[in-house]
Amino acid sequence: DKNKGNFIKSKLVNFKDKIKIIFKASLPKKQAAFLSGITIGSREDFSKEFKEKMSLSGTTHLVALSGYNISIIAWSVGLLLASFFSTAVSFYLSILVIILFVMMAGAEASIVRAAIMGIILLLSVQTERLFNPRNAIIVSAFIMILFNPRVLLFDIGFQLSFAALLGIVYLSPVFKKILRIQSPGFLSWKENMVITASAQIMALPI
Repeated sequence: DKNKGNFIKSKLVNFKDKIKIIFKASLPKKQAAFLSGITIGSREDFSKEFKEKMSLSGTTHLVALSGYNISIIAWSVGLLLASFFSTAVSFYLSILVIILFVMMAGAEASIVRAAIMGIILLLSVQTERLFNPRNAIIVSAFIMILFNPRVLLFDIGFQLSFAALLGIVYLSPVFKKILRIQSPGFLSWKENMVITASAQIMALPI
């Protein structure tokens, strides 16, 4: 039946569709589909050929929403709200916007994990506590498994997301020490190389 579902989700889906319409009106079909993928996690307009090429080239992760998207949203929303509201109000509204974005994007494992960690980061700033990424990883995984234990064994997105993140947190410092990397390099190529390699090595077995 129509108009008998969740009111909030319905409005979010409509908003998501409007964004896609704007992209389609401004860009060629393939580029609009790709932009929808990297911004709002929408892959419905991807052709079979495009999906296969992304899979073969190892670039599917570009359209998997994660911490990068959450960080942009948290930073942008926080900056905007700080001009109108107090720090406390901005904090709660930022969390609300992150939750709504996750719902709109479809709540895949990678974006849920990033959202939980992002909220923990915002909470640490709000309470003037140090942010520990290792603790944040454990807490976010615990919450997700508590909500749905099946993700641990049957959700490959959950497994890849946490494997790549663990690689970045634990392997990249080791590689930097072994390779004696003291600076990020021109355009941060050294740091990006180490982070990418660390994530790929941990995700490779999966």
